[in-house]
Amino acid sequence: MSDSFQFDDRLGALDEIMLRAESNPRTRNWVLSLIILDKKPNTARLLEQFERASREFVRLRQVVVPAPTPLGYARWQAVERFDPKEHFEHLALPRGSSFDDLLQLACNFINKPGDLTRPLWEAMLIDNVKHPEGKCAFMMRMHHAIADGMGAVQLFLSLFDTHADAEPREFLEPPHAKPMSWLARASADVRDSLPDAKQLASRAAKVALAHVTSPLSQWREDKALLDSIQRLYGSESAPGSPLLAERSMSRQFLAWDFPFPPFKQALKNLGWSVNDGYLTAVTLGLKRYHEALHCPVDTLPLTIPVNVRRGGEGEQAAGNHIAPVKLKLPMHLDDPHEIAADIGDKVRSALQEPALGLMSWLAPTIKGAPQFVVDKIADSMAEVDIQASNVPGYPFAPYLAGSKIVRSYPFAPLPGVAAMVALYTQNNVAQVGIQLDKAAIEEPKRLQDCLTAAFEEIISLGA
Repeated sequence: MSDSFQFDDRLGALDEIMLRAESNPRTRNWVLSLIILDKKPNTARLLEQFERASREFVRLRQVVVPAPTPLGYARWQAVERFDPKEHFEHLALPRGSSFDDLLQLACNFINKPGDLTRPLWEAMLIDNVKHPEGKCAFMMRMHHAIADGMGAVQLFLSLFDTHADAEPREFLEPPHAKPMSWLARASADVRDSLPDAKQLASRAAKVALAHVTSPLSQWREDKALLDSIQRLYGSESAPGSPLLAERSMSRQFLAWDFPFPPFKQALKNLGWSVNDGYLTAVTLGLKRYHEALHCPVDTLPLTIPVNVRRGGEGEQAAGNHIAPVKLKLPMHLDDPHEIAADIGDKVRSALQEPALGLMSWLAPTIKGAPQFVVDKIADSMAEVDIQASNVPGYPFAPYLAGSKIVRSYPFAPLPGVAAMVALYTQNNVAQVGIQLDKAAIEEPKRLQDCLTAAFEEIISLGA
């Protein structure tokens, strides 16, 4: 399995922004998966699986070492001593605790400060859980720099089994843990920077030549690129909702699930993609929430991550391979068909934008940028009201240390926005996880009811 995993020891541009933004509590970037198990797993076996997974998905036993020079690369380096017990906690909720108590525990867990000198993940096993599908829960938080949503799905393949009594996989050799000296890292930076420098110089030379030979044509291309950057990342994409304007450091989780096949069949009947249906439901839910609180708006700024993986043989398993794209949700529309068509057109247009690969272009410069530049980039990603993510999971029910995973609720970071909505589908179950700012969302239960009704509306519409 691990043969398909590729790991570059250099920190990517977007990963570096996420890590360097960690100094600001408002822009911390931790993700969390809250898993409900049908029974309590074997703890010794669970720790053994963490050890095995850390040798396959090596980010679990690596830390980030700062660049030796301003123009160098921060790098992933395996720790000399790794013990999964140091990243694991086993506890029980007090008697009489509710599912909301579990969600609050998870919310506190994801939002506590992280120690960047240790491998960037922690896990927790919780007994005495109240949930219709199980009485035990497992949650794992990791820094977003380790992986995006699709990367996390790959990571969990190293941790999960396909059935309860699966034979243990062989232990791979742990990654090389000898720290590189300053000179060795500086030499590696020079070696690794040469291709970037050549590519940057070649691109600059081509642009300069084009400005001389075809000034009018090149001016149009330059303007098209700047316009594309403004459309994708500009701060004037849509005015924010006055209802969601307040910001604080007070957080709350919402979570629920529903059968995925009826929703998927409805979308097929309607001729919509899963993403079209998901974002249409989010739009309808937010529209109903605003109307219920007597604050209708015409548009609402939202950011979605677009997967830019190409499926190449040497593609990296870890890190972030996404481009954040800003959209205007058409809150003035009432017809779900019109909403889906509007959103679908906007997403397809965004996929054709010349600036979609902006983060990869920034790679050579981000690593040496002053902190205020990184903070500005991180803040620009939060200049929306809502973020939404949609990650497909496995078509089967995975097992963790002998226990069946019956639910898996996703929770993504809340970098200064009102709410982060995440959809994760696995084994014919759709699971929704929302992290919200309690100052912006004053009636969380009403928001959940509005969104739940919106998904049901689409299922009925497509039936």
